[in-house]
Amino acid sequence: HHHPATMEQVKQVVDETLRYAIARASSTLTSVQRNAFHQESVFEVQSYLIGVIEASVAVLGGPGVTSYGKDIINIILTILHSPNIAAHEDCLRTAGQMAQEIGADFSGYMAHIWPYLGGYLKDVNRGSSYMTAVLAISDVARAIEGRILNYCDDIVGSLLSALSSPTLESRAKPPTLSCLGDIALAIGGRFTRYAEPTMTLLEQATLFDMPSILDDTIPAQTMLRNDLWEGILVAYSGVIMGLREAPPVQFANLVKVHM
Repeated sequence: HHHPATMEQVKQVVDETLRYAIARASSTLTSVQRNAFHQESVFEVQSYLIGVIEASVAVLGGPGVTSYGKDIINIILTILHSPNIAAHEDCLRTAGQMAQEIGADFSGYMAHIWPYLGGYLKDVNRGSSYMTAVLAISDVARAIEGRILNYCDDIVGSLLSALSSPTLESRAKPPTLSCLGDIALAIGGRFTRYAEPTMTLLEQATLFDMPSILDDTIPAQTMLRNDLWEGILVAYSGVIMGLREAPPVQFANLVKVHM
């Protein structure tokens, strides 16, 4: 049984920690790099501080972090703009976390952060930074909803081309599919323009990707199969829920053709 005062005390400590991390991170952004070794240690400190900031944001929640929003986003943007590649994923994750906590207010930062999110989303190697970008975009879509519309041509284009790429890692497919569903839910009836290619790819995922993971004796494969199935369902339901706002005839035709 938690004593309410205890949680308040925790939040107070976390708030102080966050303020310290912001101040410390900000000072590393402006510090002059004396040499490569010094730079390396500054990068490590930044990675650590971004982790602290991400965790603090999760504990403090919306009301607790809103006032620090500008500072946090500023740190994220400066590190994303720097050669500190190791910290970039942490930055994208922290951006997603911020979006979750501050909701619609995050749309004010979207124009600044989009070049980095979009860049990692379009990255053809599609390694773990691609996955992190996809998860962050899902967070952002749920947070800012219809305000994500201006970025949707780019986002949906990147997600669809990732799904049709033979080199996309299996584990990257479920979050990519779910992200399509999150975008559809966020923009509602305005998703119609993407519905045709999306439905086609969902059919392919159902017909080809699912049966290709046949070895259910391997636990990892079973998990992947479940994740993939869940991703397909999230995408389908997102598209269908989103399209309910579209003109009925359009909706009926799409579903008839694809179901």
